[in-house]
Amino acid sequence: MQLLKRLLLLFLVSGTTTIFAQSRNIKGIVTDVISGSAIQGATVSLKGTSRNTVTNNNGEFTIPISQTGKAVLLITSVGYFSKEVEVKDEGNINVALEQDAKTQDEVVVVAYGSQKRSSLTSAVSTVNAKKLTDVPTPNISNAIGGRAPGVLFKQQSGEPGYDDATIRIRGVGTIGNANALVIIDGVERPLNSIDPHDIQSFSVLKDAASVAPYGVRGANGIILVTIKRGNGSGKFSLTYDGKTGWTKPAVLPKPLNSFEWATLKNEGARNQGVAEPYDAEALQKFKDGSDPDFYANSNAIELLLKTGRLQQHNLSVTGGNENISFYGSLGYVDQTAMWGKATRFRRYTVRSNIDAKLTSTTKIGLDFTGIFRDGTFPGAAGGPGFILFGLYRLNPTNPIFYSDGKPAGYFERNPYLDINGSGYFKENHYTQMVTLKLEQKIPFLPGLTLRGNISVDKYDESDKQWRTPYTFYQINPDRTFISAKGNVPKPSLAESYEFRRRINSQLMVAYNKNFGAHGIDLLGVFEPRIDRQNIISAGRTNYELLIDELSNSGNSNPADRSNSGGSNKITQVGYVYKAGYNYAGKYMFEAAGRYDGQSYFSPYLPQGKYAFFPSFSAAWRVSEEKFMKALTAIDNLKIRGSWGKSGNLADQSFQYLRLYQLGNSYLFNNIANASVYEVREPSLQITWEKAIKADIGLELSMWKGLLSIEADYFKEQRNDMLLASTAILPVEYGIGIGQENTGKMENQGFDFRIASNYAVNKNLSLYGAFNFTYAKNKIININESESIKNNPNRTQIGKPWGTDFMYEALGLFQSDDEISKTPYAAALGTIKPGDIKYNDLNSDGKLNSDDLKAMGNPLFPKIIYGFEGGISYKNFQLDMLWQGAAGVSFYLSGWASQPFNQGNGIAFQHQLDVWRPDNTDASLPRIVSNPDSYPYNYYRSSFWQRNGNYVRLKSLSVGYTFNKIVKGINTVKLYAAGQNLLTFAKLNYWDPETPSTTEFYYNEKAISVGITINF
Repeated sequence: MQLLKRLLLLFLVSGTTTIFAQSRNIKGIVTDVISGSAIQGATVSLKGTSRNTVTNNNGEFTIPISQTGKAVLLITSVGYFSKEVEVKDEGNINVALEQDAKTQDEVVVVAYGSQKRSSLTSAVSTVNAKKLTDVPTPNISNAIGGRAPGVLFKQQSGEPGYDDATIRIRGVGTIGNANALVIIDGVERPLNSIDPHDIQSFSVLKDAASVAPYGVRGANGIILVTIKRGNGSGKFSLTYDGKTGWTKPAVLPKPLNSFEWATLKNEGARNQGVAEPYDAEALQKFKDGSDPDFYANSNAIELLLKTGRLQQHNLSVTGGNENISFYGSLGYVDQTAMWGKATRFRRYTVRSNIDAKLTSTTKIGLDFTGIFRDGTFPGAAGGPGFILFGLYRLNPTNPIFYSDGKPAGYFERNPYLDINGSGYFKENHYTQMVTLKLEQKIPFLPGLTLRGNISVDKYDESDKQWRTPYTFYQINPDRTFISAKGNVPKPSLAESYEFRRRINSQLMVAYNKNFGAHGIDLLGVFEPRIDRQNIISAGRTNYELLIDELSNSGNSNPADRSNSGGSNKITQVGYVYKAGYNYAGKYMFEAAGRYDGQSYFSPYLPQGKYAFFPSFSAAWRVSEEKFMKALTAIDNLKIRGSWGKSGNLADQSFQYLRLYQLGNSYLFNNIANASVYEVREPSLQITWEKAIKADIGLELSMWKGLLSIEADYFKEQRNDMLLASTAILPVEYGIGIGQENTGKMENQGFDFRIASNYAVNKNLSLYGAFNFTYAKNKIININESESIKNNPNRTQIGKPWGTDFMYEALGLFQSDDEISKTPYAAALGTIKPGDIKYNDLNSDGKLNSDDLKAMGNPLFPKIIYGFEGGISYKNFQLDMLWQGAAGVSFYLSGWASQPFNQGNGIAFQHQLDVWRPDNTDASLPRIVSNPDSYPYNYYRSSFWQRNGNYVRLKSLSVGYTFNKIVKGINTVKLYAAGQNLLTFAKLNYWDPETPSTTEFYYNEKAISVGITINF
């Protein structure tokens, strides 16, 4: 037996040696000649044999060839010209394929599946996911603006963990919830949960035909994200990407120093006829800094705002064979911000997607995503707005620290201690998302496939705010100090726990078949969903001991305790259909829709809890007609159109139920009993918002992809928006009235994208793309009173949603004579030269609400545009994105408009240009020492409205890729990137994207360096 084993072993070794002697492995990478990006799924065949393989996610392949004789590889990929490569002795090859625009048939992710772009009858935009990984932002929503037509967005905060951009698909179509619906791998999930490295595809569904399958939730447009999966190339691939960066506010206002501030304060006192607070000696001390305790020159913005740090790391692995494939990744984000280490946001992400072929017709998949979000923030109540309020309220003549190091305090505050000594706010959010997938092809009926998915998402959120008092000091004239407590008198604690569960199931049947020149594509989906939520919160105040726990250790007094909570359950069920027909690749028709039911609504509605949302679309590929064949410059020309209905859940659920609330206690038999009263009358007829959408589009590609154009005109009418009732009821009625579906709005516009790819030679290629979106809405009905509706200056009907109503400013009064000739000003008797002159619209000699009118543009842009451009030269790449907004107004208020706001607050450099007799063309009115005592110049008026248009260098990245520098490492890419690097705006002293000029966290500028290694 031992002899037999040895002979068998010798035979195997000899056979293996013979195989290796007769063949060798050829490795290589397949890329796009224009962009330099890897081509996944390209087929690599050994010509003259049946041997072949496909490229992995990184475009890599390995194929065995004969050790001797001539060997030629044939590389093919859909949408590219095939290429033959003769194998050289070196064994490693790089192949760049050229796009064949005439046959290019990109697969686009759409509702409940994917579709060839050439057969699309709907308006769908895509974002190149590979361009998102270099950008130094952990929140993907801040990286997509300006990259796709139809996407309007505004980033209103740069606070780590809370910097989600507001995204609107084709503008604002409702006064209710206008946010786009985000679908990740078929399930509604938060966009900020994604690590950019995990994205395989990113689609934006814009018209009725594309959103109809989402029925009641599709009216605001859909963002579809698909996560990467493994491949069957038979090769294991490991990729690491890491970057470290630095962040700081993108735009900062410049405060006055104490000498400038005090001088301006004196001027304001003179204008108000009160004594000047600072004499020449005090001004000199502010200037020379000789007495920093009483005559400080502090710059709170410079002292307190730090440079933040950002780290992002991702390790991904992919591989598999024809039977099983997998993709997995680990992601880590670590970010501080402008408060320094007082803020720290960390996110840990783990993903695992596994697909297995059980039989030749049966596939199964298991996806798991785990996310842990760990955030620590200052404990001051009110968050960043409260801290900035304290920072702005502290003028430069007040020290933040006295010369001996003691913290100074004003208005029971010290901004440094608000950040670093007020306690903490901590959040620990855990997310687990699991999806089980099953696909069964029916062998006896080719083209018929059954699919089943079930997803279970768990969100567990724990928030804890521990607020502690801090000690600050105030100096006496004799230079002694008085101590006081800030933030809170005694420690307090608030904790909340939120548990959310979502179970989403999808049962799908799909049939796709070609019969000669005819093709049909059918889909049916049954999708039930259950959402549950539980919230528990508790608080304790007046702790005697610094023990940050909900126990009796710190305080056992029942009067200092509070507890609350609640729960809800929402169910939804949908029945989806899609039916498409294609004739000879020329004429395409599709009908799609959804029959939806939602527990939000009353079962007593005529249609019950259900509604039907249909759509119809068609396309004509003109370029496929015989009469177009002579026009060889045109690769593709398609005209398409769509019409349909979709819905929106716009406000509170369960309004068909009566709403009760606990009232004051009452005595009965000398026993205190809680009272209950009805707050709101039920609204039994409330239903969905309904959007009727129409779209006409054109797609054109010329000169083998040198020029491509996509353009769409769209129009939407939103009906049944929820509004408060205008019914007038007597006080005796006793309860409030619910909302009603009477609102109407129209939204229309156009979007387009023009792109060009040009290969100068095999080493140099250029690309550029410009996209533009214009969307303008107007109110058709908004439940106004008759007096408002009949006043063209006051009615919102016919105007964009968000239009600001204010006084029209006619400049500044220049003389007493001008004031005397203005009846309302003369009547007021307090107006002086340099004050704002308002338009008395009805010429009644009074200034009141009758003189208000619509002014300027809404605060959300009507226009968003972007330009992407790049160059690739050998192994060097440069990519940039310019993004801009137009048709938007910005209103200066609070600290940005009023020097000495809150009576004694900060003032900025741009506020020095005030009216004086020798500066009559000033940008600001005459200064007063206390704007609270003289509000006239700060009435809401067009004087403080500014053009909010801007252009930003949103991102810039440069990189160099090294190939095969070390055995075992395929590529190494070194790169540097930036976000929000430059901003050009007429309003150059405040960030144009912030929602107002009061207390909002600044948007961040980021610069990073990184490395990507592929093994």
